Amino acid sequence: MRAGAADEELDPTRPVRVGAVQPLTPEIRRLTQDNPGPFTGPGTNSYLIGRPGEPRVVLDPGEERDDGHLERLLEAIGRDPLAAVLISHAHPDHWPLAPRLAARAKAPILAFDARAGLAPDRRIGEGTRIRAGGVELVALHTPGHASDHLCFLEEEARILFCADHVMGWSTTVIAPPDGDLRAYLATLDRLLDLDVDLYLPGHGPALAEPQRRVVELRDHRHARTAQLVAALRAAPGTPAELVERIYTDVDPKLYGAARMSLLAHLAALAGDGLVRASGGDPSTALYRWTGGEGDR
Repeated sequence: MRAGAADEELDPTRPVRVGAVQPLTPEIRRLTQDNPGPFTGPGTNSYLIGRPGEPRVVLDPGEERDDGHLERLLEAIGRDPLAAVLISHAHPDHWPLAPRLAARAKAPILAFDARAGLAPDRRIGEGTRIRAGGVELVALHTPGHASDHLCFLEEEARILFCADHVMGWSTTVIAPPDGDLRAYLATLDRLLDLDVDLYLPGHGPALAEPQRRVVELRDHRHARTAQLVAALRAAPGTPAELVERIYTDVDPKLYGAARMSLLAHLAALAGDGLVRASGGDPSTALYRWTGGEGDR
């Protein structure tokens, strides 16, 4: 094969092709499930990690929508042993296919903890090292989008499997109470300290300039907080009212997701004593600014 053709075949930044096995590096294959949507983009990215001919791992086998994705994963694994099925977090677009894949491939399921129906065979967390097929992954606990969220760092190749923590096509939804804005911002700052050249997210294409994207996401969150503070200083409002006043750059079809993220911003401000809510349900309460003019 021509060198140029080989380089093209292993281009890690190639566009996502749903339903296809896409070689990204000699040790990484991406299979994108056909489950597109406003929260999943073109679909959930499953990754087969490790050198062919050796025990490998699958990260995020996806949701149990049909048998097609399961069969494509098994076909990509082939006769190679499967060392583990890794789960980045327990949101239903990432893991429900895991029990069937694990049973067929006779492999354990590894995740942060048991929740939402997910029952891992082994719990993993910060610093856990997973070795398979000439690759070593280090688990990083990255709460924010979800309290159980894990990223996986391949230190030698300087690649981060970032799941839903960082994506190029969308911002990450942070939905309280499990989603936490302060935790999300703290883990974004942590990612900036990593020596990484490429992010492979749970949805959408790879990010070849990951640090720039992390800074964009961090700045975006701070800008949303500033918009929220300005809106509350002007007048109290419910989350639904505040979304219409603040998210003027967002398609109204996405107001539901925007409202979830806005609740995370409100919770952070309330935790700082700058906002007070009237009403028992945070999603419908009336929020009022109580901070001084010098605050934020």
